[in-house]
Amino acid sequence: MSAQQATQQYFTIDEYLEREKTALVKSEYYKGEIFEMADHKPLEMAGGTPRHSEIGGNIYFAARKRLQGSSCKIFNSDLKVHIPENQFFTYPDITIACGQREYFKDSALMNPRVIIEVLSDSTEAYDRGTKFTLYRSIPSLQEYALVSQQEHLVEIFRRNQHGRWELYIFSNDAEVELSSVECVISMQEIYADLDEI
Repeated sequence: MSAQQATQQYFTIDEYLEREKTALVKSEYYKGEIFEMADHKPLEMAGGTPRHSEIGGNIYFAARKRLQGSSCKIFNSDLKVHIPENQFFTYPDITIACGQREYFKDSALMNPRVIIEVLSDSTEAYDRGTKFTLYRSIPSLQEYALVSQQEHLVEIFRRNQHGRWELYIFSNDAEVELSSVECVISMQEIYADLDEI
């Protein structure tokens, strides 16, 4: 048994949720393990640079205006998402849920329709790979959007009528369409008030 195996600690979901109430740093939970930002492990969360935060805020503000009066609600990165099928808890940058929302113990959304992640150098591979694999097991999820910090680029993976995921790329001055929630956001809104890319 290696030293890492000997010291590896596992937590129940209840222990994780209790720990998150007082934690100074948000953590992901996966099958008994807790991954904090400082761990530098495969399940690593974004560091939250000012640019990352501004882009996320711009998207949140624009989408919130368009979703007013609909059955859809938008949430920022303070809301956890839980995937019971794979015992995963995480904090997406932006989540949209429509209709009756389902929560795990009143703290973690279980039926998002749209998840948006603003890419960071340290987490891009994870967001595109392992995290997207885990997200795909959410039955209600219809769109997964990846937003670049480096250029005017948004990639949206949409679940088609056959359950397969198709990629739609929006770049330059395109209008970004979240079709499952009937929300269109311009690139100018997404990248508003940022230093030139």
